[in-house]
Amino acid sequence: MLQQTLYPLIPSQETMCYMLKYSLHKQVTNVPGSFATTRQLDFDLLEKALNIEIERNDCLRLRFTKKGGKMMQFFLPSYQVEKVQVLHFASKEEQESFFSADAAKAIRPLKETWRVFFFADSENRCGVYINACHLVMDAFAVSVFYHDLFAVYDALVSGGEMPAPLAKFEEHLPKEYDYLKSEQYQKDYDYFEQFHRGMGCPPFYAGVHGPAMLEKQRKRKPDLTVPVAFDPFHDKAENAHLYADEDVTKEMLDYCEKNRVAPEILMQTGYKIYAAALNYRSDDTMMMVLCSRRVTAKEKSMGGCLAQVLQMRTKLPTSLTFEETVRRVSAQRSSHFRHMNFPYIDALEMERKIYHFSQAQGPALMMYTWLPLDALAKEFAGDQPEFRFYNPGRYIMPLYTFTFRSLDGKRLECMYMYRTNLISRKDIEALHDGCFRVLRYALAHPEATVDELFELAL
Repeated sequence: MLQQTLYPLIPSQETMCYMLKYSLHKQVTNVPGSFATTRQLDFDLLEKALNIEIERNDCLRLRFTKKGGKMMQFFLPSYQVEKVQVLHFASKEEQESFFSADAAKAIRPLKETWRVFFFADSENRCGVYINACHLVMDAFAVSVFYHDLFAVYDALVSGGEMPAPLAKFEEHLPKEYDYLKSEQYQKDYDYFEQFHRGMGCPPFYAGVHGPAMLEKQRKRKPDLTVPVAFDPFHDKAENAHLYADEDVTKEMLDYCEKNRVAPEILMQTGYKIYAAALNYRSDDTMMMVLCSRRVTAKEKSMGGCLAQVLQMRTKLPTSLTFEETVRRVSAQRSSHFRHMNFPYIDALEMERKIYHFSQAQGPALMMYTWLPLDALAKEFAGDQPEFRFYNPGRYIMPLYTFTFRSLDGKRLECMYMYRTNLISRKDIEALHDGCFRVLRYALAHPEATVDELFELAL
C-alpha cells in the first residue's frame, strides 16, 4: 500500500474542529442538503457520473487521521461508490422525515466524510441528497459538487466531452500554509486589532430573542453588554424555511443592480435594524458572516472547505439614512473582505483579549451566509429546480441564517436554524417579517433614517 501524504488542517478546517471540540453532539458540522429537478434521471447513469465526479473532485477523496494527537488529512488516489441507494418518496412528509433523520446523524470525520442518496419525490422530481462533513465541503463546495455532477451526467447522456476539469483542493493547501508565515498574515492581524481597538468598547449582544437573557445576567454584573450564550448541553436546534414575496425580492435585486450593492448587504442591514430595535435601539451590533474566500476562477471551481468567518460589527447612529447605512455596511464588508484569510480562531482570541470576554461569551446576534446557487439556477432553468437544506438538529450558536435566490429567480428564500433553549419559532417569524418590513419601506424611502426604521421594525 502506498504511503499517503499527510497534510495539516488549514485555518478554515481548524474552525470546524473547534466547533466539534466544544459540542457534545457531533453533527454540528454536518452540511446536509438536496437538489432536485423535474428532469427525469437515469439513476444507473447518475451513479456512473458520481464515480467520475469523485475522480474529478478531490475533496470527495479527502480522509482524516490523527498523528501525535493532531488531526491530519490525506487524499485517496482513487475511490468508487459501489451502489447508491435510490429512494422513492410517496409524500413530502416522508421525504422530510428521512432526510431530517440522516441530517441529524453525526458524520465523524475519522470514519466517514460524506453520504449520498438519489431520490424521486412525490412531485415528479428526481434528485441527489448529500450530507457532507464541513471539513471537506463548505456551502460553496456543495454548489460546485451539484453543478459539476450534473454537467458530467449531461456529458454521459449526450456522449459529448466532459466539462472542464475542477481545480484541486490538494494543490491549494500549500498556499494556506504559506500565508500563515507571511507578512500578509501580520498585516491582517494588525488590521483587525486596530479595528477592534478603534471601537473603544465591547460590542452589544442584540439577540433576536430580546434582552431578557442579558437583563437576567446583569443582576450579577450591571455593566454587562455580552451575556453568556454558549450552552453545549442545550443545543437542540430547529429549522424555519421562510420566503420573501416576489415583489420585495424584485425591488431588492433592482436596487442592488442599480447601486452596485451585494444583496446580502440589504439582508444584513434589515436584520441588524430589527435586532437593534428589539434591544434598546442599540447602535452597535455584530454578526458573524461566512465568507467563501473564493476569488479567482480556479478557486471558484474547487471543492473543499475554504469558508472563513468574519466578524461584521457596525455602529449605526440613528440619524443615518437607510442609504447611508447600506453604504456603511457595504464599506465594512469590502474592507474586511480584503483581510478575509485571517483565521477566525485567531480573531476570536484577539477579541477575547481586547474585550476581556470569557470563553462562553459571544457577541454575535447570528451567523449569516449567502448561498451561491446562481450557477445551478442557470443550468436548470425551466426544470423547476429545488434546493433544500436539512436541520442537523444541534447547533453551537443561538442562530444561523442563510439566504439564497430561489432557483426560479423570483424570490428570496431564508433558512433559519435556531437553538430552541433561547429562540422560538415566533421569534424567528418576527425577525423575518421585521427585516422585510423595514426593507420594503426603506427601498421606497431611502432617505428614511434608522430611527424612523426602528418604528417599523417591531
